[in-house]
Order: sequence, then C-alpha cells, then structure tokens
Amino acid sequence: MHKIAIIQFPGLNTEYETRREINRCGMRGEFFRWNDLPEKLAKYDGYVIGGGFSYEDRGRAGIIAALDPIMEVIKTQAGQGKPVLGICNGAQILVESGLIPGIDGNKLAMALARNKRINGNGEILGSYYNAWVSFKCTSSKGSCMFTKNFNEGEIIQAPIAHGEGRFATDIPDLMLYLKAKDQMAFRYCDETGVITDNFPVNPNGAMFNVAALSNPAGNVMAIMPHLERASKASEKLFTSLRDSLNDRKAEGLGKNRVHHLNAKPISLWPLSVFQPQAKSLQMMIALIITDNEAETFEMTLKNLGWPKVTLKRASHIELGYQGKPDLPKVMSKIIKSGLLLNTNKEWATVQFPKEKLTYDAKREKFLPIPKAENTDDAGITFRLLVREKPDFVGTAKASAIQKRLKMSEVTGVLTGTLWEITIPTKSQKVAQEELKKLVSTHLFFNPHRQSAFII
Repeated sequence: MHKIAIIQFPGLNTEYETRREINRCGMRGEFFRWNDLPEKLAKYDGYVIGGGFSYEDRGRAGIIAALDPIMEVIKTQAGQGKPVLGICNGAQILVESGLIPGIDGNKLAMALARNKRINGNGEILGSYYNAWVSFKCTSSKGSCMFTKNFNEGEIIQAPIAHGEGRFATDIPDLMLYLKAKDQMAFRYCDETGVITDNFPVNPNGAMFNVAALSNPAGNVMAIMPHLERASKASEKLFTSLRDSLNDRKAEGLGKNRVHHLNAKPISLWPLSVFQPQAKSLQMMIALIITDNEAETFEMTLKNLGWPKVTLKRASHIELGYQGKPDLPKVMSKIIKSGLLLNTNKEWATVQFPKEKLTYDAKREKFLPIPKAENTDDAGITFRLLVREKPDFVGTAKASAIQKRLKMSEVTGVLTGTLWEITIPTKSQKVAQEELKKLVSTHLFFNPHRQSAFII
C-alpha cells in the first residue's frame, strides 16, 4: 500500500479530510509534522500539503512554510519523481517554494496573489471568497499524475475558500508557454464549460482562469479548489495519484514534455528608491501590542542563517489630496473614523509637508514625536516599502473615505508594509551585500504580486 505523507505546518486545518480521502482511495495517509526529522520523509511514496492558514498567512500566504527546511527535502523527493500535491494553502506553499511552475533551480516564477473580485458595477469586493465553483480539466491524458482519471474537458464542481488564489506572473509569455506545454491542469469555467474572465466564473482573477498548475514532469501540482471536500472530484484526484503510483510509467507520463523550464526570473536588485506623490501625506501605523508577524520573520531569518538581523514592521499609507485642506484636521478625522487603523492596538505617525507628528488617541491631537534613543551600535538600518500590485485595499479605502466620510479632498490611498531591517555591521558595503541576500530569499516580497522600494 502506498504511503502518503500529509505535511502539517502550524495553521493548516484540512489534514483530517485529506487523510480520509487518501485512505478511501486505497492508500495510507500519515500525518508528518513540520518539525519532525526531515530525513524520515524519504520513506514515503508521495506528499500532500493541505489547506488552511500556515503561520496565519503572516507576510503572505505560504511564504513562511515555503522557506522551512522540510521543503528542501520535498524538493529533492520531487526531483526524483515522487508526487507532490498542494491544495489551497499547500498550493501557495508550492508556488512560493518554486516547485510550481518548475523553472530550473526551483526559482520563483509566479505568485498566488490577492483575489481580484470586481462586480458588474466596477466595485471591488473583499478578497476572501468561499463558494462552490466550476472548473474543467484542461490537461491531456498522461500529462499529470493527479489528472490520470479525469477526461480532458471534464467539468468539475468543488468549493474554494481563499483570499490569495490568483495565479499571476510578470514573466512575459510564461502563461502561454505553460498552456502550450500542457501544465494548466484545471481552469475555471461556467457550468457548461465556457471559460470567461469575469467574476464569478473566474472567482479570483487568475490569469488564464487557472485553477491548478503542474510542473513540467507532471508529478507536482498546485490546485486552489478543495477537491478533498467534493466527494466525486476527490475520488478521481486521489485514485489518479494511486493509479499513477501503481504504474510508475503512468502510460506516457512525461512523453513529449520538457522536464525543465528555462524562463528568466524577474530581477530583484537593485531596488527602486521610493518617490512619494507630489501632493500626498505618508502615515506609518505600528502595533502597540506584540508584532507576531515581525517575530515570525525574525525566526525565519534565523533559520536561514541570519540570527542577529532585527526587524520592525509598520503599515504604510500614502494619502493623496487636492486643494489646500487643513491637513491635521483631515488626518484626525480619518484616524478617528477607524477606517485606516484601530487606535486601541495601533498608533500612527504622519509626515506632513513641514513636520512629522504622532497622533495621541486619548487627547485626539497631533503631538511632536519623542526623541528616539541612539541605536547606532545596533548596526545599519534599511527601510523597505512593499506594496501589492494592484492595490485593491488602497482603492477600497479611498472609496470609503470619499463616500462614507464625504471627504472629496482625498484623491487616493496607497497601502503597503514598511520594514525596518537592521543588519549588525558598521560597514555600509557589508550591509548592502547582506540586504541583497535577504531580498533574494523572497521573504519580504514576491515581485509577481508586489513592488518594493527603499525609503
């Protein structure tokens, strides 16, 4: 009986139904914790990473788990031809790890970005979406170990439940190449099989309506819909895996298919320098309470070999305006509305045209910022601004300010995350080299869904 390891990262929550479906299809599913000895993984015949919210989706969905040491073992096993399936959060982990779409060296080639959900009136809906959807098998027989028992063109219904499921890439023509090479295993469609790009047929705005992608060899697949929650589809999915394992040749698996992608990854360096809009204010929002996300990033950097790099995180808002409004009054009204921050757990500083002030929520007024302690001995600090592209959150915030607060003087809102990265050295040259290495881990941003700037 084939043994399948169900990888358990902190925050995943679909392992029991995944095991049930694997067992129902004649295999043996076993839980494997992320902190168990990685070398034990070699004894398994295949691997499944299920859905949920690994590490609470801190940073972005899948990135912390993708950088876990256990993924290096899974990459090795995948390279030897063993099957690896990622469902929902598992799909996000496979994409962030580079296993999907499978560029040489598992280099980052795409993202599962925030959902793009726009209704017929042009209004941006919330990113998280939970619904039953239709999609169809668009890979040919024998092209993927997980579609062996699906017919090409077969329509499937299953639920989705995600906020970051939009397959996206900035590599020119990559999606056309993946389509031509039979790596688009499933694509969203309507109930009759017609593929259209509009919501809700395309529930998250994925390029080419992609619901699942495989690697070139067909032994790794990332899928966003939860097939393990749809009995008929689940049976076909896992019997496909079982039958492919029974016949390692899989009746032509890999025939006439390249096993490598030679696409050129997006360059991350040098970073652009941030240039604010001419008529805009910058607001930094930091937590009063413990910042678990910053601590998780520090933990990840420690595991990657940077034990002494320290981080601080803040939300960054760039607010555009027109005319000559009373800017402190404008910002005070916005802050008190609660649209941009919660003053019970967050505090804000605002860079006005001539001065930088902090907002005192109890006194409801702006005050000078207390003088900071000298921290030169800590090392050299860089400020990295990361923004989603496109910025659906910022667009929605601007609309709320203009309509709910009736503030026409506000012309737009851009949101982002501001990282203060302190590298323990006094050498600017050494610090720059270390920052370049830190950026190359992709921990702080994915260029296929985000832009990054040095402030």
